[in-house]
Amino acid sequence: MPTDKLPDDLAPEDVNWPETLRITISTPEEAAERALAAAEAAERGEQSPAEISFASANKLRKLLTDRRFEIIRSLMDEPAPSISALADRLDRSYSVVHDDIEVLAEYGIVQFRSDRRNRAPFVPYETIDVSLTIQGTRSDGVETVG
Repeated sequence: MPTDKLPDDLAPEDVNWPETLRITISTPEEAAERALAAAEAAERGEQSPAEISFASANKLRKLLTDRRFEIIRSLMDEPAPSISALADRLDRSYSVVHDDIEVLAEYGIVQFRSDRRNRAPFVPYETIDVSLTIQGTRSDGVETVG
């Protein structure tokens, strides 16, 4: 479950984040199977990528807009001391960056360190893998994967 923010005395490097966040399009059944496999791997002490699954490409596109990709890439390059500093770095308005950060945080892509005055956004993953599999059924009923 994504955290809204880290406690003041906990640094990002103190948390055992998965190296990779995988963003996929899959059925709820496929997502549940992968979540179960990840839980079983965790019980064995193995770390699996974090995963976010969408039911359709349209929902994925609504989340990962070009501007949000820009925010993610910027935060992966260098965490920001505040949302204001990130907005300045991107030469965008605070309110638009704030709204985008909130959406990305809702999905667990962005996390926060917090002090009394600022919420410092960061992306805890080394890699974000966006995967799209297109599957169809040929006229003979055989599924194809592309």
